[in-house]
Amino acid sequence: MVFRCFLIFVSIFLFLDFSFGLEYIEFRHLGAVRNESGEILIEARDGLVFKSRDGQYFVITPENIISRKEDNKPFQVYSIKEYVKRLELEFPQTKGYRIMEKPHFLIVYTTSRGFAQWYSRLLERVCNGFKNYWNSCGLKLTDPEFPLVAIIYSNRDDFFKHAESEGLKLSRNILAYYSKLTNRVVLCDLAGFESTREGNKSDSRTINQYLRQPDALFNIATVVHEATHQISMNNGMQQRFSPYPLWVAEGIALFHETPDVKDSLGWSLPPKVNKIRLRDLRNYIQKKPVNPIQNMIKDDNLLRDTNTVVDNYAMAWGLTYFLSKTKNVQFTNYLKKLAAKKPQSEDSPEIRIKEFEEHFSNDWEKLYKDYNKFIQKL
Repeated sequence: MVFRCFLIFVSIFLFLDFSFGLEYIEFRHLGAVRNESGEILIEARDGLVFKSRDGQYFVITPENIISRKEDNKPFQVYSIKEYVKRLELEFPQTKGYRIMEKPHFLIVYTTSRGFAQWYSRLLERVCNGFKNYWNSCGLKLTDPEFPLVAIIYSNRDDFFKHAESEGLKLSRNILAYYSKLTNRVVLCDLAGFESTREGNKSDSRTINQYLRQPDALFNIATVVHEATHQISMNNGMQQRFSPYPLWVAEGIALFHETPDVKDSLGWSLPPKVNKIRLRDLRNYIQKKPVNPIQNMIKDDNLLRDTNTVVDNYAMAWGLTYFLSKTKNVQFTNYLKKLAAKKPQSEDSPEIRIKEFEEHFSNDWEKLYKDYNKFIQKL
């Protein structure tokens, strides 16, 4: 399940000023003092949102600002060499961390090299596949502005310690998450890949052994799901902290997460039927819910509440799959509209319903009937 970020602070900002030069700021953050260079995204009387040159966002209140200055240099992303050096300081080799460089990703890991290599290859395939698929549908996605960082821990204790260092308290069943603030995916070696006799290898035989493990499908779906959130936030599909309907964000991640055990990496390009979500969806439909599509569109909490999350995750996958298969042009235009939303864009249940009706239909009864028929035929 995607990491839920509580950034109410951004939504109540009064926008007063934007900085055009490079900003240097010293501030207190999670019990430590940080020095960062970057740009001010949002500034108001009650604080600011700062984007570092490595792509991290910091929400800083006035009392936590120690000093700040500005020059006329333009904002520029760190070079790969600078990026790696910063990561090496944050995750030192003396504490067991290693760093692996790939075209779109930087993998920080304490797990086996074999798991890290498999995961990095999987990430690159998902990143390229995501862009190619949606570009073929008519979206104009780009390569990420920043190298995408993924951090892999060899055990759950270290994973949860890392989450706590970011101010997060995760339930024990969450073993991977994407943070909109850090722009990083964090996970642990979900199935003990490194504990296999040949865990430091990434050849096809070793990977095939891994894919035969009982939890392999779930693990692949988990890592692809979180990677999809990270990728979509960095290639133009979404903007971080824009009022993007949660059902769409989760629906797209669910659309891409479906594993493929016949593939050498355990995943291939969509669209494929997500059998686990399909099973959950059919069970939900049998309960004859009232206005399930409208309710999910209007209320993000249905995808967060433990009492409703399973049903509505299934609904989100089903609606994404249905629209992509039967109303592809309308769905693409809908995604384009959502992609253009800025963090300060107005949002409400009424706006979400209106936007949906503009691209699809206001005959909700017929839409749900067509949706239901489509799902039952899968």
